[in-house]
Amino acid sequence: MASNSTYRPSNEAIARYFAQESNTVERELIESWLKDDESNQKELDLLHAVWMDVGSLHPATVDVNTAAAFIKVKAKKDATQKDNPSSFWNAWKVAAVLALVVSVLFLILNRQEQPNEVYLSAEKVESVHLADGSSVQVNAGSTLSYPENFIGDDRVVSLQGEAFFNVEPNPDQPFIVKVGNAQITVLGTRFNVNETTESIYVSVISGRVEVTSDYGKEILEAGEQVAISKSSQQLIRDLNSSSGKEQFWLTKKLSFQKTSMKEVISDLESAYQVTIDVSNESILKCKLQATFENQPIEEVLEIISISQELKVNQINDKYLLTGKGCDH
Repeated sequence: MASNSTYRPSNEAIARYFAQESNTVERELIESWLKDDESNQKELDLLHAVWMDVGSLHPATVDVNTAAAFIKVKAKKDATQKDNPSSFWNAWKVAAVLALVVSVLFLILNRQEQPNEVYLSAEKVESVHLADGSSVQVNAGSTLSYPENFIGDDRVVSLQGEAFFNVEPNPDQPFIVKVGNAQITVLGTRFNVNETTESIYVSVISGRVEVTSDYGKEILEAGEQVAISKSSQQLIRDLNSSSGKEQFWLTKKLSFQKTSMKEVISDLESAYQVTIDVSNESILKCKLQATFENQPIEEVLEIISISQELKVNQINDKYLLTGKGCDH
């Protein structure tokens, strides 16, 4: 390859060269640069020797001590000058090499500190324990990506689908969930996130979260939720349900405390992904006091029909409640 006297490898290029990660073109450029001038080879040799001395080939044990590095460079410079008084290693060159050493060390350390990313595609409800002590319950059909270790100012994970987060508090390192076009930032809390085709739902059980999207920002307290509507491009704030339907996929539990049948039916449809009709509007005025846990929808509706003096019929994939209903 032809010599290129104007080329000088960057710190990053030198780091890749030492780590044997250069591509063919870059390696040939560096080798051509070395042939241009004997001093280039000496410079690279010294840099490599110092790099080896301070342990940059083993980043896990590196403690970058610039003073110690300078002493090493100075010692090598003195030895070189004793053998060859006309050597190029004058004071400014020593300082330049030291700066390059520190830059290369920083590059290698920074590269090595990037945590390995873990990708979980849940075929069933999966429990994930994160390195900071936080835990995540991931719903079936959902995907969670997270680092093996949290490094930096934030603890960032990404979600597609639905998951329940129990975040370990750390005011110095906020926890961030990225989902769709939204970002949820917390310090320590418990909350549910559900991304559907039309919306992203965030429901806070305890603590406080900040929800930011392309359509605005909301700060939610415990007992509040927000729906980020993709069609209307807005954030719709509301209270959590009293039945616990937001976490039904995880808890398999619904609790109704003198709740109107209108709300009961709506929550059952959401939790069980079914359609429930009534024969007359009076049924919607009735009140229900009951708790259901780990029960199929057929059993739930049978219990409701007995308590409310109704009948339940299944027509294709729909359920129909018939009866007199209530006056108030």
